[in-house]
Amino acid sequence: MKKQLFMLLACTSFLWTGCQQEKEIHARIAESPKTFCNPVNLDYRFMVIEGGDGIREAADPVVVPYRDMYLLFASKSSGYWYSKDFVNWDHVIIPDTVLPVEDYAPALFVHNDYVYYVGSTHGKGMLYRSNDPVAGRWEPVREIWSYWDPAFYVEGDNLYMYYGCSPIDPIHARVLDLNTLEEKSEVIDCLNCDKEHHGWERTGEQNELPRRPYIEGAWMTEHNGRYYLQYAGPGTEWKSYADGVYVGDTPMGPFRYAGNSPVSYKPTGFIGGAGHGCVFQMGGRYWKVATNSISVRHMFERRISFFPSGFDQDDYMYTDTYLGDYPMYLPTVDPEGSRPDWMLLSFRKPVTVSSSLSGYPAENLVDEEVRTAWVADGKKGTEWVQIDLEREADVYAIQLNYDEYGATQKGINPDLYQSYVLYASHDGKKWYVVADKRMKRTDTPHDYVEFESPFSARYIKWENCGYTIADQVSLRELRVFGKGKGKVPGAVSQFSVVRNPDDSCKAVISWTPVDNTQGYIIRSGIAVDKLYHNYQVTDSTRFELTGLNSGVNYYFTIDSYNENGITKSNMTYLIR
Repeated sequence: MKKQLFMLLACTSFLWTGCQQEKEIHARIAESPKTFCNPVNLDYRFMVIEGGDGIREAADPVVVPYRDMYLLFASKSSGYWYSKDFVNWDHVIIPDTVLPVEDYAPALFVHNDYVYYVGSTHGKGMLYRSNDPVAGRWEPVREIWSYWDPAFYVEGDNLYMYYGCSPIDPIHARVLDLNTLEEKSEVIDCLNCDKEHHGWERTGEQNELPRRPYIEGAWMTEHNGRYYLQYAGPGTEWKSYADGVYVGDTPMGPFRYAGNSPVSYKPTGFIGGAGHGCVFQMGGRYWKVATNSISVRHMFERRISFFPSGFDQDDYMYTDTYLGDYPMYLPTVDPEGSRPDWMLLSFRKPVTVSSSLSGYPAENLVDEEVRTAWVADGKKGTEWVQIDLEREADVYAIQLNYDEYGATQKGINPDLYQSYVLYASHDGKKWYVVADKRMKRTDTPHDYVEFESPFSARYIKWENCGYTIADQVSLRELRVFGKGKGKVPGAVSQFSVVRNPDDSCKAVISWTPVDNTQGYIIRSGIAVDKLYHNYQVTDSTRFELTGLNSGVNYYFTIDSYNENGITKSNMTYLIR
């Protein structure tokens, strides 16, 4: 009897273990995704200038609501995009002879069911209009003075134009008659650089360079009878690229500096920069579209991102860039909060690859830095990447960020594409297909896959099936998002902030380390309920802040996080 019982228990144990080992992974790509992940997954055009071969660019974006769609214009994009759902962006490619889409910093406005466009020029530029932008039909209207980085704002019969892009000259404004386009006012000076008091305006990745910044990229937003004139600095090639704001009681000012500037700021994270864009409304909510910096192969190697934006109860403008390159809800979705509680599961996890080119190792795939890349050596046939998440986790989404190593493309090429298969596994031996894009023939350099339902897995594998960008396939990052099944970290219990006595635009914050963390997020602002600036730190418990405003008091707190979630600190620290 004992022998039979033992055999029964052993058999039951074997069957249970076998079931665990043979548990299948079922996954399906979401047909109607609720999220997206920055940078926006557009078919970014390759540069056409000398020395720009194989380098993608897009910057200075403007989003225009038009009829039942949204138009997205950006510098040097051989056209523009349109979308109804913010998931699928169709590229309208038109020659420069129809519309000067090769100009920098496009300016647009809508009037009487027409979209109007002018590019950035040294003086007079042709104003164009269209009532069928999807078909790419445009007609010239008349020449106007547009200058560098123009922006329009319409109110009543007035067409306000703001412009300027210079390390010396200010942002200017003038008024045109909306119907005749005749000038109705003198040119006024609105704002200029004040880097002695605005630390974030100082040039450099850490605001460390002495030269004056380019003050540029004006944009006007009205809210509650106040006029918010936004502008960009200190330079498009740095992660410190940001937008500040001056506020006036009329569209022509006078304007006063908002002490919570910059109001669009992302100096850290996978991809940095949140400057020179525009604020627009979608379903009653405000959004910011902004320029990100890569700037490795060329200073104008840039991308575009969307961030939630708006105004608080005291009418302070802000942009929410907290974990702004993690998945967030689409503008067409109206949930509680800006983003789901998915975390990054792949950060610095063990990664193996089919091959690596010297100087472009596998570790670059999981370092959370868009400026590095893994490159296959191209000698071993099918290329693949495998990440060990080290323990089972619930996977909700995967983002593939392709690099352009070895590319020689110029402009737009309709034959470019990346095709692949994604697999998942419990043990790294038996694999299940979770996304089959073998037949994909579209150019998606920042492809993002959201799954209909999460699946549990320990290993994720990408396999190349087609790549026409260059001879050797390359990836900047393979990012896996979801929920870990462990414990969230403890709270930061002690920290201090010391303002630089010789330069109050700088301060050093340091804190006691917390076990089981992946990193920390410093939040700061001019009040306890206005902690709109954030800095993501993964390698230290000390951070130097270089973008403060002199004469402004700041509050600070520090969140800790890992792949299982975020722990908010209940402490704040005030510096004067």
